[in-house]
Amino acid sequence: MLSDEVLDKVIERVTRRIEQGNTYVLKQIGRSIKKIGTLSPSKAQQLGQLIKYGGDYDKITKKLAEITKMNVKDIKKIFEEVAKSDYQFAKQFYDYRGKKFIPYEENMMLKTQVDALANITANEYVNLSRTLAFSKVVNGKVIHTPLARAYQETLDKAILSVVQGKTTFQEEMYSTIKELASSGLKTIDYGTGRTMRLDSSVRMQMRGALRNLHNETQKIVGKEFDSDGVEISVHLNPAPDHAMVQGRQFSNEEFEKFQNDQDSHSYDGTFFPAEFEGHDRRSISEYNCYHYIFTIVLGVSEPEYSKEQLQKIIDNNEKGFEFEGKHYSNYDGTQLQRQIETEIRKAKDEQITARAAEIPEDISNAQKRITMLTYKYKELCKASGLPSKLDRARVTDYRRTKVK
Repeated sequence: MLSDEVLDKVIERVTRRIEQGNTYVLKQIGRSIKKIGTLSPSKAQQLGQLIKYGGDYDKITKKLAEITKMNVKDIKKIFEEVAKSDYQFAKQFYDYRGKKFIPYEENMMLKTQVDALANITANEYVNLSRTLAFSKVVNGKVIHTPLARAYQETLDKAILSVVQGKTTFQEEMYSTIKELASSGLKTIDYGTGRTMRLDSSVRMQMRGALRNLHNETQKIVGKEFDSDGVEISVHLNPAPDHAMVQGRQFSNEEFEKFQNDQDSHSYDGTFFPAEFEGHDRRSISEYNCYHYIFTIVLGVSEPEYSKEQLQKIIDNNEKGFEFEGKHYSNYDGTQLQRQIETEIRKAKDEQITARAAEIPEDISNAQKRITMLTYKYKELCKASGLPSKLDRARVTDYRRTKVK
């Protein structure tokens, strides 16, 4: 099984391109705004239409199509890498049961399942890329505008602002750039109206898909070597409802009870009630849970972590830290890290777009916010002792500018 660190890296192969696409779209919009800003009011209407319906938007759609094609190809490679790693981990149980271990390339049942899951994930990704939009708040209500229309409306506003005067142009474009960068490219579920930043959506989709791949692979190999139980993976700073269960082994029957909100017992006899602090527990390895399920042979597979080690992880998590006058568990600290990383990316998007549009005030304000958020993030890491994940806030084409 690939480690969380390695999985994060393979997922970043896909999401990094998404972030590059987001940056490319914002820069193209900024450049189009700049072109319109150089026009005289008398020529704004005439030449503005050429800009709006000319080749700039074609460049955007072409770039996004290239990224989609490369990512679909990579998704299929990643699925095979993960499946092979999982399958090799199970070899020890085939050997114990005296079962023949067929090389991955010859295990057609497994390969067919992996290919099918890879294709499903690739198609879901393609569908996501067809629902791109920007969001903004109008009179207290969030409005989602498809990418093509958002591009045209932005340039319409720029044309009108030029006609009204230079001061109006600066003010209007400042607020518009801030809106676009704060939103970033988003995906829309038109059935529910739910939206999410495209990079976050793809990252979550990929992690969920690889988790599903792992679990389905484990089911197949578990049947082949007659697995009678499972072991749950372990990671630092788990969510409260999964802190006690990680690292535990269950018989197949008892784990089925756990997953279906029933009282259950782990293999060492620990009791797990159906409710966690008055609420139903989340199932393991579902609903954005980072844990993985490994099929094992009970009594043969030694737990990877002792009870003492598992308790130490819980104690360190709950001990937590103080930051800006508040106490946080380490788990809460990781959630705060993700929030700040997202805000830094938004501010960098704003600065990049403002540079492309050459609007000094917006460049300056965005850079000040980046500096402030980066300082806060480093102070958070210092206070908590949590590892810095500041590379997640990296944005293609961002470069720091001097602020007076």
